[in-house]
Amino acid sequence: MNSADELEDRIRHLRVTTTDAVDQRILADASAALLKAQSTMLGAQPSSVWRTIMRNKWARLAAVLLIAATVGTVTFHRQFATVAYALEQTLEANLGFRSIHIRVEPAGRGVHETWAEFGEDGKLLRLRMNSPKTEDGEKEAVWQGDKAEVWFKTKGHLLVIRDKTTAERVTKELASFDPKVIVEQLHEAQSKGKVKIETQDPSAKGGPITLVVSFSDSPDQREIYQIDPQSKLVEQLKRYRLVNGKYELLEHVEFLEYNQAIPPATFVLNVPADVTRIDWTTQEVGLPKGDLTDDQIAVKVAREFFEALIAKDYRRAGSIFSGIPASKMEEVFGKVEFLRIVSVGNPTPHPDARTRFVQVPCEVELRMDGKTRVEKFTPYIRAVEGQPDRWSIDGGI
Repeated sequence: MNSADELEDRIRHLRVTTTDAVDQRILADASAALLKAQSTMLGAQPSSVWRTIMRNKWARLAAVLLIAATVGTVTFHRQFATVAYALEQTLEANLGFRSIHIRVEPAGRGVHETWAEFGEDGKLLRLRMNSPKTEDGEKEAVWQGDKAEVWFKTKGHLLVIRDKTTAERVTKELASFDPKVIVEQLHEAQSKGKVKIETQDPSAKGGPITLVVSFSDSPDQREIYQIDPQSKLVEQLKRYRLVNGKYELLEHVEFLEYNQAIPPATFVLNVPADVTRIDWTTQEVGLPKGDLTDDQIAVKVAREFFEALIAKDYRRAGSIFSGIPASKMEEVFGKVEFLRIVSVGNPTPHPDARTRFVQVPCEVELRMDGKTRVEKFTPYIRAVEGQPDRWSIDGGI
């Protein structure tokens, strides 16, 4: 801290802030009989899996594809032959991809990039996400197995975490950008009559198929997809909202590379040596809840935190304060002499229930700049992420 005022403010807030869906032979016979014309089927390349789908769902999809292969029709547009596109073709193409590179540009939030690899069973193997603008500032993250490393570049620290629910959280975070999930949701919405899809054939040979999607329950929203005519994979997605009679772009998603080898170095964070490393895999963070109620454990966490500061036990204080290293705790709190706990009040929920914080009002006597006084603190306390049996003070992570 550069001044006593800044230090005091920081302490007060306690925050360190069949390749194709349609069989070619059947199509050829059908088109000859119906149109007396020759038709060629555009090849389809396999594409990716993000989440595991129940087998009965695949059974239903297989039935749909079989019907499509039996009764497929051929149409001619703009002076060249194309096979009539159906969303089921993209559903099938999505089943086979093993890696993907995605670029997302939310309006006003910079360019986000994601690289992901999948196993033969379709399960996510590893992931890299770069996000220039989030509620935590700029950050980069890599994930593999049950371990994730998140580099909070703006805040200047690296968090290492391992728990059983990491994969679920990673999958949920990326779901809105995963082409497989997006197309599945679109297909489901279409089957329920919640969306209307207008299909526009390529304006030039080899150009993309365009899908214009409108929503029955959200008439001010629109999505436009570009589909590769050969692979049937989604190339681009643009999301719009109607504002003052004009559609404004909300998000532009580019699916840059399917099934391209991703360099191993992509999944390694290049973190500077002076970044504060907070490793939850090598220490116990917070205090065990045991049989205590939420209010009881919150009070205990607050009390033991200030007791550790009074004892100048910065390692213990840091473990309660989201696992912040002892050296960083001493740097932040070491210039203040904590003397005694005056009171620890009754916990209250944080005004924003989404944070899951419990606020505990505390009064502590301390000495700073040669003056002794009683200060009020309100630490934010909750269960450690992925470890509901342990509770800690939020350290700005």
